[in-house]
Amino acid sequence: MNLFATFQQSIEIEQALAELENSFVSKDQIVIIYMENEPAQVQPTSRTKEIHSNSFEVGMACATGSAVIGASIGFVLAWGPIIWGLIFVIIGFTIGYCLYYFRKKDKVITLRQKKEAEILVIIQCTEILVPPIKEILWKYQALTVGQSS
Repeated sequence: MNLFATFQQSIEIEQALAELENSFVSKDQIVIIYMENEPAQVQPTSRTKEIHSNSFEVGMACATGSAVIGASIGFVLAWGPIIWGLIFVIIGFTIGYCLYYFRKKDKVITLRQKKEAEILVIIQCTEILVPPIKEILWKYQALTVGQSS
């Protein structure tokens, strides 16, 4: 008689197999088959809100640094530190925003639907051992358990 059980890939499989090998069946009577999933669906998505938000933050950081530099230079120049600080704020924000935005805009983020592969365990045993083996398989979170004669 053959018993079939499917599991999600996890440590419970190893525990179930170890208990079965110690109690009821030998390694020669167990076959493990790793099932493959179909390729994941790729869905392109747009993250424009996140790109604009991050671009604004980078622009503000560049504007702050540029304002300090502009104000420092403004002490020497004709219009003074306040005017040159404001001019450098605008320049720094524009440069920081544009560099980040145009660098990240072209990258399309793809989401993959990842499905974990299942594992099929086939156990050859006698009819007397079927109930205790089934009990062990259910104990270790088998997804399905079936039998054939």
